[in-house]
Amino acid sequence: MLRLSEMQTRSLLARPESGMGYQVVVATMKDNATRRGVAYNAELLLFDNEPRAGLFFKAHEILLREARNSEGEVKSLSLVTRSAAPKAVHEKSALETRSAAPAGDAPVEATKPREVFKRFSAYQNDHRVLPDRSLRPGTYATTEADAGKVRTGAEAVERYALPEPKPASHVFTVKPHPATPIQRGTVAPAYGHLGGGDEVIFTNGTRPATVTGPDKIPDK
Repeated sequence: MLRLSEMQTRSLLARPESGMGYQVVVATMKDNATRRGVAYNAELLLFDNEPRAGLFFKAHEILLREARNSEGEVKSLSLVTRSAAPKAVHEKSALETRSAAPAGDAPVEATKPREVFKRFSAYQNDHRVLPDRSLRPGTYATTEADAGKVRTGAEAVERYALPEPKPASHVFTVKPHPATPIQRGTVAPAYGHLGGGDEVIFTNGTRPATVTGPDKIPDK
């Protein structure tokens, strides 16, 4: 587990997410070997051969303090394309596969007037939300209607197939301006979770003063 440098964090935040709160990456190490992993909140990197269970037992801030610094170990980071994402543990039926696709595969469309979206996060200090209360380009969220099916942070992890084992109990509300570019889809199974929730990508982010919260929901 590595704590990413400020430069690496900035680089990841300038790129799209792989899902709410995380990015699947390949790290080129100092010896030019490559290692695949998941970057959480663009600041903590856990490699695929490291157990995720350990993330559950300590607060994110403690993990950051205890993790080794990536400087001198990681030369560069690249995002993993969707086609190379982890295979689902739970198989979808043929009908589900035909009728539902990830947001990243969808065409860009425009939001409608008065549409509301929600973003579930394990991090109160979610780095995809800028100080001016806008979203960075390439940020994931879900529809308000789908969020209404989630009562706890643990349910959010399952419904949105998040690799972070901590409950995604911090909920941001997003009220974009009409005609904001967006992609819509369905969360695919991954990381041992069923998925199946609605997912949206704010392709170009949102304007200032469009994000409020987070509100806290129960963990379990």
